[in-house]
Amino acid sequence: MKGILTGIFFLLTIPAVAQQNILDDPEIQERVQKCLYATYGYAFEEALEMQAILQEKMPRHPAPYFLKALIIYWKEFPLLPDDPNTELFESLMDQSIERAGNILEKDPDHLEGIFFDLHARAFKAMFWADNGKTARVLFDINNIYRQTLAGIDLKEKFNEFYFSSGLYNYYIEAYVELHPAYKPITVFFRDGNKKRGLKELKYAAENTTYIKYESILFLSLVYLNYEKEIEKALDYAALLYNNFPKNIYYTGQYLILLLYNSKYTIASVLNEQIDYHKSEFHRLIYLMTQGFLYENQLKDLKAAEQYYLRAISKAETFGPIADLYAAISYAGLSRIAEKQGNTGEARRYHRQSRQYSVFSFILEFDSGVSR
Repeated sequence: MKGILTGIFFLLTIPAVAQQNILDDPEIQERVQKCLYATYGYAFEEALEMQAILQEKMPRHPAPYFLKALIIYWKEFPLLPDDPNTELFESLMDQSIERAGNILEKDPDHLEGIFFDLHARAFKAMFWADNGKTARVLFDINNIYRQTLAGIDLKEKFNEFYFSSGLYNYYIEAYVELHPAYKPITVFFRDGNKKRGLKELKYAAENTTYIKYESILFLSLVYLNYEKEIEKALDYAALLYNNFPKNIYYTGQYLILLLYNSKYTIASVLNEQIDYHKSEFHRLIYLMTQGFLYENQLKDLKAAEQYYLRAISKAETFGPIADLYAAISYAGLSRIAEKQGNTGEARRYHRQSRQYSVFSFILEFDSGVSR
């Protein structure tokens, strides 16, 4: 699951051209929107076509470089540090930052300059944090924080900033509540407000164009991991899946929420639609879901155990970015061991699940409770 860096700093782009504010340019806005929609929908040829047109129209602007990096990120998802495409991804984000800097040198308050400088840095931070490389994030944290605050102060001028404002206000409090060890660090940051942050995220989900789906994603994550309102989390995950059924990350999130809401029939149908041979990550999602279904729907504990073990083995090949799926699988093994009277083994699997995720919904699941 995404961490605090993702939560606070994961923003989306707005359309613009170098040395020109084109927020009201319908042609460029439409092309950027189509590029983004195609990217999240895994229609990468269409996304690259749109990106190439934008690159030709505004070669000195940060937007085309960011968009191409975004396409690489999703096409190779999950993008890992040792992937050959990671170097290109990072280079493109750096080029986006450089071009945003050129804009800000001439106008420090330029909306597009602030947005792209923040977003490119934030996306790189998210990538390294999700892959367990937190040290790669720290050197840029001051720049990200400064531009985050600038965006918060600009939200009344541009609705898209309600997303960053909402995430900051919510996560700066909620994350520390879940991870108290970080509390001393927060004295150096502006205070947040969870209630206001959640309200701003909902506003962003309903009133923005370019970060609509990110707002929906994080509302789902917030309701699942922090608010503990799993049915609301499911509603938001369903919106994402319905818009982007080919996006395997969104599919995985939707399946998890279906499983933990005991919606086994729907989960079973969707899981069988996953292209098992498309990628190792597709296989991971499929195996984890099968384990959960065999344990809780079909009551075949032996088969469930095998699926969970295979899912854990697969998750280990991806490293920290797949910790959630390992945690769910270890929790399943713990429940199976408990049902079989193997108390020691159940405790061991329980500890292993906790090592991979601190989110309580994973270990608090009770298959005997109807939802």
